[in-house]
Amino acid sequence: MTLAVVVATEPIAEGSTAGLPYDEQTAVLERLLGQLASLNVSDVQIISRPGLAAKLPADRTPILESWDLAGDLREIARLARAAAGPLVLLPADLVVNDEQLVRVLGESKAEAAAVIAPLRSARIRPLVRVEGGVVVSAGSPYHQVTDPSGEFRGVLRLDGPMRGKLADACAALAAETGELTEAQPVRILGQAGEPGVFVDNEAVAVIRALRPSEAAGAGRRPQGDDAVGLALVALVRSGGRVTVRPLRDLVCDRVLTEREAAAARRAVEAVNEDRVRLDAAVKDDDGFFTTYFVSSYSRIVARWCARLGLTPNTVTSISMAIAVLAAVWFSDGSRLGLVVGAVLLYVAFVFDCVDGQLARYTRQFSPLGAWLDATFDRAKEYVVYFGLAVGSTEAVKGTLAYGGGVWGLAVAALIVQTVRHMIDFSFEAVRARAEPAPLPVLPATDPSDAALDGRPARTGPAVVRLSARTERIPGLRKAKKIVILPIGERFALISLTAAFFNARVTFIALLVWGSLAAAYTLTGRVLRSAAL
Repeated sequence: MTLAVVVATEPIAEGSTAGLPYDEQTAVLERLLGQLASLNVSDVQIISRPGLAAKLPADRTPILESWDLAGDLREIARLARAAAGPLVLLPADLVVNDEQLVRVLGESKAEAAAVIAPLRSARIRPLVRVEGGVVVSAGSPYHQVTDPSGEFRGVLRLDGPMRGKLADACAALAAETGELTEAQPVRILGQAGEPGVFVDNEAVAVIRALRPSEAAGAGRRPQGDDAVGLALVALVRSGGRVTVRPLRDLVCDRVLTEREAAAARRAVEAVNEDRVRLDAAVKDDDGFFTTYFVSSYSRIVARWCARLGLTPNTVTSISMAIAVLAAVWFSDGSRLGLVVGAVLLYVAFVFDCVDGQLARYTRQFSPLGAWLDATFDRAKEYVVYFGLAVGSTEAVKGTLAYGGGVWGLAVAALIVQTVRHMIDFSFEAVRARAEPAPLPVLPATDPSDAALDGRPARTGPAVVRLSARTERIPGLRKAKKIVILPIGERFALISLTAAFFNARVTFIALLVWGSLAAAYTLTGRVLRSAAL
């Protein structure tokens, strides 16, 4: 059971920002509590100040009164130790799309995850520095962030041992809040007279990166204690590995005035969450053929399957059945059989992509589904090899469909693909067991994070470093995926060579390209394994 800790300590003249109106009937906090209830988060604890608690629109929700920031952190530490399941920290004035909450609460496999958005406005949101999808430095009014790359949007989820780590970090920081808050606040980007914001004084590049209208700060900064932001700081500085949950095309932000609440409501209502979820179901790192010849429309098929009530496992089985039918046509030994088989193989691959997209769109995941998908991918390919080999033998001599006896070529192609799969699966198993490099531990009372720049850089083979650099170049990234002959390119190669030539050409092409891809992949896996 997930425990939600909602921090309602930001004051305004009428009480708390938690009571700001979201619409004519609902306050911001009421909406947030309703969202949590809809996600089956029934255990909610609110931390607030004694003077604010009575004004909170939170009937029947326990309210823990805390006098100051130290008390907030101690309550968070206590609740984190007592939690039996996942723990999520949120500010009470948070306006967020349902879809973003689902992604954090229901889909995050990491022991600690935070919602991080691209850098926009340093004046009103805590900044963070992200490296390799992990937060390595988090900011507050009292903590610098050198070279920031994102903003913390107020949602922090923890599970497993990370709850205990957060509890220890918050308890330790609670004992030091006097020293922390008495220090001079970090100033924004070297501008004098602007205390209480979130970035180091010398990050001039950030000024240039920020859009001027947003850098000027349309909204006001939080005036109260941001215990959720400081909890993130404490966890990161204690060496906790916090994974980034990116904010894309959705809303997740604090509102501190009625104007901001109204603007946030308009932004939430402008989002088509179903469309966002459907778009997110399509992988953004697929190969060239899959991206441009399947994924450009397969999401529509996935939504159609969802409306029909089909499960991902059903779609996986349909894909397998179509591939068997393609193999039957390939075995016919005629030009028509090769063309029809090629078309059916393409359709089988489309449904192979749709099953994963449907699973992500409908959030229907299971170990059985993962096993079926991986097993049927191999089975589809090998049954097609069999059909092509049979058809080549059965074809009439002298016709373009005739390729003669190709059983040796078929077996060789099967062996090459089997070796490639073995390399890939064994590498992933080794990488899953590899322990990530420990993150640096910094004193929570030190406003500077300069020690991060003194870390020894992780080194590895030059080829690995070069490969990592090319991953940032979209065109080269796609080209590398073509070279390794992923399943989309393999099925396209089989379909095209079979439709226009014959099985002999198909197997020769698979052997030549597959062998080069295997050598490339093996070299990369060996070098990367050495760098783990």
